[in-house]
Amino acid sequence: MSNHQQKTPEEPIYRSGAVARLTGIPVQTLRVWERRYKIVGPRQSTSGQRLYAPAEVARLAVIKQLVDSGHAIGSIAMLGIDQLRAMLDQISHATPTPPRHAGQVTTGARIPVRVAIVGEALSLRVAHHQLTALQVVGTSPNAALAGEVLRGVTSDVLLIEFPTLQRETLQTIRSLAQQLGARRIVVEYGFGSQRNEQEMRALGWSLVHAPLDIEQLESLCGAPPAVFRPGEPAALPPIDAAGARRFDNRALAELSVTSVKLNCECPHHIADLLIRLGNFETYSAECESSSPADAALHHYLKEIAGNARAMLEIALVRVAEAEGLPLPK
Repeated sequence: MSNHQQKTPEEPIYRSGAVARLTGIPVQTLRVWERRYKIVGPRQSTSGQRLYAPAEVARLAVIKQLVDSGHAIGSIAMLGIDQLRAMLDQISHATPTPPRHAGQVTTGARIPVRVAIVGEALSLRVAHHQLTALQVVGTSPNAALAGEVLRGVTSDVLLIEFPTLQRETLQTIRSLAQQLGARRIVVEYGFGSQRNEQEMRALGWSLVHAPLDIEQLESLCGAPPAVFRPGEPAALPPIDAAGARRFDNRALAELSVTSVKLNCECPHHIADLLIRLGNFETYSAECESSSPADAALHHYLKEIAGNARAMLEIALVRVAEAEGLPLPK
């Protein structure tokens, strides 16, 4: 019996749709691989849904990377996880990056920065832009699978995304960075408490609110920014005009530093978002336009930002009432 066919004590908790999102393998492709190559042996729920254990998902993610690197699925489908990791490790070290020292000046071709990416959205965005300044040496769909999927991979930079920064997030990142040998850590995140943010920044990590733009990413990874040439804008769907701002930046700034009862600091986060949205709304209205189409796009962006701002103003009123916080009329 091959390694991947051995029984595992892990509870099968992932359905095929979730596996497809985590590994990048389309559901139809996964079923073909199961039928033709017996690549995994998923169990079924009482309703007939295919269910996969975490170890099976991690193995499929490694196989996907090998297939993307040029290996035929038929030649690796029956290999055990240790053999698969060894093959992935060989690929990672096939074109090693020469060691670089502080202050060293290089001439000729630019040496790409080796980056390991954890997170589906980040992986897709980097792959889409095909950044020559970055050499992606491994990817994992999420932090839970990263230790297994990226075993044997070494990188200069760990680029990782989290929707929120929790207490356990710091240790998760630290362990993975040590495994990869990453000297630089870039964290893209949605929200987090000031305490968690301060602890991570004190370690020298770069924290950036999502979404992180590509030019900023390259700079954070130590590579010069790329030059982008946007194509023709798509037709813009209609949108309702946004109402006037209910709170100005001064009122929002005062609210963002007001003591609150909620441990999650939601009133502060919403106030900060409203300041950013309001600023972007103003920026879009004042942005220079070189053509009628350009002007229409900026007007559209202004209205989009205004509608988002109006919805968050409603949310701010709700949490302020819950907190008993005074709001300007």
